[in-house]
Amino acid sequence: MNRLKKILPWAVVAVAAVMVAGLAIVAKNYYEDRYVGTDHYAIVPLDYDMSPQPVYSRDGLQVGTGVEYKLTAFDSAGRPQVVSFTVFDPGSPISRGEQQPQPGTYLQISASNQLVVSWRVVTTAEIPAQALAAIRAQ
Repeated sequence: MNRLKKILPWAVVAVAAVMVAGLAIVAKNYYEDRYVGTDHYAIVPLDYDMSPQPVYSRDGLQVGTGVEYKLTAFDSAGRPQVVSFTVFDPGSPISRGEQQPQPGTYLQISASNQLVVSWRVVTTAEIPAQALAAIRAQ
C-alpha cells in the first residue's frame, strides 16, 4: 500500500503529460491544415462572370454581396488545386476594402488544405515558370 502511494502521483503525472502532448499534436495539425497556406498561382479567366451575388452566412443570413471566385490554381511545380474565395463589394458590411480582381488578372493565392488564407494580384514576372506554363496551358 505504501508503495502504491508513491507510484500513483507519478502515474497521474505521466498520463496527464501524455494527454497534453497528444492534444498539442492534434492542435498543431489542425492549425497547419487550416491556416498555413502554400502559394498557388491563377488567372481570372477573360470570360469570368463578375456579377455581384448575394453572399450568405452558414446560418442562411445574407451578409453582403460580392463575387465568388472559383479558380484552378497551380503551385510552383505546376500541380493544380481548385481554390474558392469571395471578394465582397465595397458597400457590403463585411468588406475589407479589397478591389475585385478583374478578368485577365494574375493572382498569388495562399491556400491551405481547407481554405484560401490570402490572395494578391501579381505580375507574370512573379510567377514561377512551371506554374505560369500550367496557367497558360489551361
